[in-house]
Amino acid sequence: MTSFDEYYRAMHEASSLTLDPSWGQGKTSFGGMSAAMALASLERELPQDAPLRSLAINFCGPLATGEPFDTQTRVLRAGRSVTHIQAEVHQNDQCATILTACYGAERISDVAVVPTVAAPGEPGAGQRLSYIPGITPEFVQHIDFSYVSGGLPFSGSKDNHIHGWMRFKEVSGPLSEVHLVALIDAWPPATLQKLRSPAPCASVTWSLDICTPLSTLPTTPNAGDWLWYEVDIVAAGHGYAQTTARIYLADGTLLALSRQLVVVYDKR
Repeated sequence: MTSFDEYYRAMHEASSLTLDPSWGQGKTSFGGMSAAMALASLERELPQDAPLRSLAINFCGPLATGEPFDTQTRVLRAGRSVTHIQAEVHQNDQCATILTACYGAERISDVAVVPTVAAPGEPGAGQRLSYIPGITPEFVQHIDFSYVSGGLPFSGSKDNHIHGWMRFKEVSGPLSEVHLVALIDAWPPATLQKLRSPAPCASVTWSLDICTPLSTLPTTPNAGDWLWYEVDIVAAGHGYAQTTARIYLADGTLLALSRQLVVVYDKR
């Protein structure tokens, strides 16, 4: 089992899985994959009529490939409109990832602010980041990246942003929030472009707000469609950085806002 869709389906049926090494990132698994599997585990018991509104994710420790992990879920609070539910990913009796999700049913309100529609341009245009064994993380072989603006990792760029396209290579069916979570975390942290030589970098905390629930779209996008990604370094110093990203459909519809605390180990 190697494809994202296979793992997604498997997590709906079992609470224990083992990730193939092709989903690795250095000494650990790709963080977006562990978060996506945690979210997929919640779907086994969620009310289907309430769209996902936000996620809070803590990457507490490494999640090794080639070794089994299990997920544990619990409902924190279920109200009339809003449900908070949590998933924990454990491996070798250690917590690797904690994900807390907020689902909220639609409500009637006089407050309505429509997000500005972006104009990202031709889907897939730009400079491709290819999978290079031994250089790029292993999980990159499953995802297409195309840089439109900003610097590549370890290029010594003066830019504080990255704009580009992303999509899964081998998926089918409709786009889900689980696909979306994995894709958003797939981009190299924007801080890496500031460095001139390779150094470890990792997400510590991550919050994700769904601005346009997929269930509200006139037509559900395909899981393999190009999505537009914009990220800015808001602040960086003392080995940490805060980044904010926006994710759009190719037609400019804002799907999500993403914020991360990133740690950089360039001085050791």
